[in-house]
Amino acid sequence: MAESGYRFIDHPSDVGMSVSGVTLAELFINAAKGMLSVISEPAQKRKNLSKKMHLEEDSPEELLHSYLSEILWFIFKERFFPINIVIQQINENTLDVTFEGMRLSDEEIYCEVKAVTYHQLKIINNGKTWSTKLIFDV
Repeated sequence: MAESGYRFIDHPSDVGMSVSGVTLAELFINAAKGMLSVISEPAQKRKNLSKKMHLEEDSPEELLHSYLSEILWFIFKERFFPINIVIQQINENTLDVTFEGMRLSDEEIYCEVKAVTYHQLKIINNGKTWSTKLIFDV
């Protein structure tokens, strides 16, 4: 696994990624960073906007799916691109997070992620690390 906490994996038609973290919070942050790297790498990373998110779901997999889907909504509906992600509170069913970021122009988006899929989405905690695979519909 790369220092970034994610690496791309082969997938025949979409973008696949293997993600890990020492904590559940780190897993969620690394998953977002990996997905964001598919969408854009803004040359200037301005942090002049912020957003908060609170989510409650029935499982950690649903929580991760909702979290990444909400980030996609921020990007493609509001043009808000997160640069810094701070998780205030997380457990297997609840997440509170603050994003600092910037407005993204159309020219700065080089790939549209249409959706986060449930394909192969299973969060595993082996006692030392948390890990999952993500498949993005592009």
